[in-house]
Amino acid sequence: MRLELELLDQTDTTIFFTWTDTGETCRVERDGATIYKGTENSFRDEGLTPGELYIYTIERLNSQNKPVERIKLQTGTENYDDDFINRLQQITVSTIVSDSKIAIAWGEIEGIPSFDIYRDGEFLATVEKNQYTDLSAEKDIPYSYWIHGKRPLERSEESMKRGKSVLASLFGMVNVRSNPEEAAMEEFWIKKRVGSRAQLLAEQPTKKDQIEHPVWQLRYMTFLSQDILPNPNLFSPYRFFKGDGRSYDPNAKEYRTRVDLNIRFSEEGSIVEFDKDVGTTIAYNWRKKFSKADAASSAGIELKEMNEDSHKVAIDLKHSVGNPLVTSPDIDYQVAANFYRVGVYDIIGIHDQAPNHEVYLKSGKQTEWEQIHEAEDKGLSWMAEPIAGQYWRISNFE
Repeated sequence: MRLELELLDQTDTTIFFTWTDTGETCRVERDGATIYKGTENSFRDEGLTPGELYIYTIERLNSQNKPVERIKLQTGTENYDDDFINRLQQITVSTIVSDSKIAIAWGEIEGIPSFDIYRDGEFLATVEKNQYTDLSAEKDIPYSYWIHGKRPLERSEESMKRGKSVLASLFGMVNVRSNPEEAAMEEFWIKKRVGSRAQLLAEQPTKKDQIEHPVWQLRYMTFLSQDILPNPNLFSPYRFFKGDGRSYDPNAKEYRTRVDLNIRFSEEGSIVEFDKDVGTTIAYNWRKKFSKADAASSAGIELKEMNEDSHKVAIDLKHSVGNPLVTSPDIDYQVAANFYRVGVYDIIGIHDQAPNHEVYLKSGKQTEWEQIHEAEDKGLSWMAEPIAGQYWRISNFE
């Protein structure tokens, strides 16, 4: 009988799972340490840290105590902290890898009736449950899965959500680039990079205190793709603004804002370097002639919190930068990220739907930036407070 995971359940301090009752001895390891061995087909791991990520290996053993079959599970505990404005920070994303399949499950997000599933950019299915099982994945190929859902702003967890929904709908009625439904609709993207099953199931579990990826680099930029764009305020003397005139590019010199984070692990601990910059805002008059230029303060870009323990670094980044020439909504976003010594990351963000957002990641083994998130600008007026935002989360199991 093939070894498969049958049930998975989490709380903020407990992870419980069952697997196929093979009648044989099975061994469970968590982050490289054996925590169970016996003929039972279930295990409850208790006393865990809320909001933490864990990797389990379940092995079926033969009479010589050698593994003949293996399942790997990446999951975590929930986080019941009410201070989060991003629902994706509270849920758990779990990935199960076995000889026969890749399965991904995620916590419930109230108000989303269904999710669209993509693999390497190709649409696979629409599901109503908070899980998807891929039976067609090749064993020797790594994949990237995208899970996309939408919900009305009125079903958000945010305070004053009903009032924001009405205002967003009114905005959609008067904005030529949108409609009432779109402006009042929150978007959620959950992205998961999964290594090849052949590699994941063949390798020995890695201990959390092993330094495998000593360096992480994260780059977050916002930019305006147009060369020149109109000011939404028709009564302003600055009728046009200079854009950055580009598409997505991790090495671009033109941007509205840029943030760089470098995380370096060592035997003694870790070092986090934080750099930020704000591009110059240039305004034109109604004839598109130069009128004024200035650069906004970068004080609104803050590394608000940084925590580290023996196996990871956690950061909380908040970004709020305005237009230095006119009164207008700020470019707002927030990122919470965990970087682990063993090469695993979990990055969660929320942002307005303007301007363009682009996020890149590089590990010590990489020479080129990998894009982990992008969002297209829907117009400067989309930075207004009542408009629905975009939520995103990306993690890896490699």
